[in-house]
Amino acid sequence: LPARKAPGPDGFTAEFLRACWSIIKQDFFDVFQQLFELRGRGLSKLNQALLTLLPKRADACQLRDYRTICLIHLVAKIFAKVLSLRLAPRLGDMVSRNQNAFIPGRSLHDNFVLVKQSMKLLHQLGAPRVMLKLDLTRAFDSLSWPFLFEALGQYGFGPRFREWLAILLSSSSTRIVLGRLISRAHDAGILQRLHPRRDIPAISLYADDVMLFCHATHGDVEAVCAILALFSEASGLRVNYAKSSATTLNGDPEADATIDQVGCAKAGLPITYLGILLTLRRPSAAQLQPLV
Repeated sequence: LPARKAPGPDGFTAEFLRACWSIIKQDFFDVFQQLFELRGRGLSKLNQALLTLLPKRADACQLRDYRTICLIHLVAKIFAKVLSLRLAPRLGDMVSRNQNAFIPGRSLHDNFVLVKQSMKLLHQLGAPRVMLKLDLTRAFDSLSWPFLFEALGQYGFGPRFREWLAILLSSSSTRIVLGRLISRAHDAGILQRLHPRRDIPAISLYADDVMLFCHATHGDVEAVCAILALFSEASGLRVNYAKSSATTLNGDPEADATIDQVGCAKAGLPITYLGILLTLRRPSAAQLQPLV
């Protein structure tokens, strides 16, 4: 557990846990034994969270200028950490290379390089392509639990591991997989291959930031919109088109007109992706200045 972090409702920090472990360890062992036996009754008292707001900017004055943060009870936090440590060594084999958020050994920069190289290769073809930068609305709050457990089951997670996750989710009192669909659409011929010779990934995911490529044709753009709607219906994750954008590579008037049906703003290069300037050319010193 990280040191010197804000405590949850119990007021205990990681430093307290280390200093007093000889006194409190049996209490933790008893709780973990109950959870191992899938007896989660009463865990709600140890799975509470305080919700507070952190300002995104110095002059924050409206609700959208703040970021929410949950301060979680120490017991629930440790149990979740144990599950994540058991899961971490296997994530690399389970999650495709175009999704890097929270995967050990992978970096945010991998997504940026993937998108930039894909964009350059598609630009060199000289044919129109569409690049969609999608923002998922409240991704971590709106994910459907049945969808989550069904997906875990398909990946081979047993009933005990899923029940542990269910206990954590259902006892919480906080107040207040998309890439495979695209791949199958290409295999079924619903979407055209992006490149005639190279296997260019059509999608890059980092947490709730999604970058997606497709042909600048009415059929492909309509199919992408239908896939996104299907994914939203199944998972509960919805695209926030007001914060999304569409960019045409090697665009022409006809290609520019096709992206109107997406329902998001049009954006020309350069754009910002994962906080880094994304452009076909080498960025100028003035464009890089905000990163310095």
